[in-house]
Amino acid sequence: MIPYLVAHFAKSQLWHASTLLFAFFLTEACRLNVDAMGGIMAGSLVLNGVVDATLGLRWRTRVVRMADALRLQAWGAPLTSLFFLLFCMAPLIQAEYRLVWALMTLLCFRASYSFIDVSQNAVVALGAMTDDARCALLARRNIASGLAALAVGGLAAPLLINGRGVVVWLAWAGFVSMLVCGSAWWLACMKTRAGEASSAIASEGPRTVPFVALLVALAVMMTGTATFRTLEPYYAAFAGNGTGLLLWAAIGGLAGQMLWFAGRHRLTMAGVLVIVALLLGLAAIGLLQATSLGAVVAGAGFGMGTGGLWLVLWSAMMNRAATGQPTGYVGIFTCVSKCAQATAVLFLSRVLSTSRYRDTLADPWSAPSMLMIGAVGAIGATSLALAYAFNRTAYDEKRATPRPTVRPDRVPS
Repeated sequence: MIPYLVAHFAKSQLWHASTLLFAFFLTEACRLNVDAMGGIMAGSLVLNGVVDATLGLRWRTRVVRMADALRLQAWGAPLTSLFFLLFCMAPLIQAEYRLVWALMTLLCFRASYSFIDVSQNAVVALGAMTDDARCALLARRNIASGLAALAVGGLAAPLLINGRGVVVWLAWAGFVSMLVCGSAWWLACMKTRAGEASSAIASEGPRTVPFVALLVALAVMMTGTATFRTLEPYYAAFAGNGTGLLLWAAIGGLAGQMLWFAGRHRLTMAGVLVIVALLLGLAAIGLLQATSLGAVVAGAGFGMGTGGLWLVLWSAMMNRAATGQPTGYVGIFTCVSKCAQATAVLFLSRVLSTSRYRDTLADPWSAPSMLMIGAVGAIGATSLALAYAFNRTAYDEKRATPRPTVRPDRVPS
């Protein structure tokens, strides 16, 4: 458990850095225009998603043990870390070659990231666990991811936003890369009894909404989340509230996972999703305030709300993946997620290129600010729709369950 969570914490720092900071890094540190940034980010995310789906489908009959997935992760970690470092070196490259350098290194990072992402995610479905134990592991994993987001938002973001210099930025990137490689190798060396077990014997069946419905909800959620998170560093730099929004979003996500984990036996899936919608409504109200308190409410509400929805979607998908061919489910799931993020970044780059975002983000009614509010509202609406779907599925299953019959000669006196 501990090596896996450390490896997920390390890998998540790479991902949170790429979603939280790379767009800001390209426009503000590398001085690329917004359209170039959007094209680079969107293209790299689509590539990442396509490689996820390709590897997941290719491995679905080959990766059948936990040990198989862990070996793939250990093999991919050094390559991914290398391209991450090369991308972070973009400010050192001459201006006329910087765009090409950033594009090539980011594409290579995204393509190689699939090797550690698909394999590490598949570990959850490959372990011999009940559905409840799998949900508990996902919640703990999300807590590790929340700590990673907090580390990126609290350490790396100030280094970048406050312009502390390329050397300090590269020192942070080098430390994270070493942590990714070390934790992946540590995990691959661990020998566990669960590593040799097939997940098929542990699954209790899907008992959830159709997989297509999960993919639709995921697409909307990730489009909205990518819009919000990509704008967070710009909001921190130009809206006058510092990094408060980033930190409170990370804190909210972390605290939310602990609450969802503690209350998973007391709340139905539909109940969790209704609470998620309410929290996201509070986040939208906080964004309208344009104050430090508003940043706290918006960040915490967004983090807790999306964290709950994220846990529901991953739990439902992993329950299906555990029935067989887990990398196929994982690859398609993450492919949809990353393609949705690419769509959001491409659209966002067009909005930023047509507005003076450095001046207007302080106004909650400006186009970039309203885009953040609209993204939060869309995720909240999706949560309510998914709550209805879970309720409907539970109702249909209850009706389909045959009632026990009692023979007349067996009626107790």
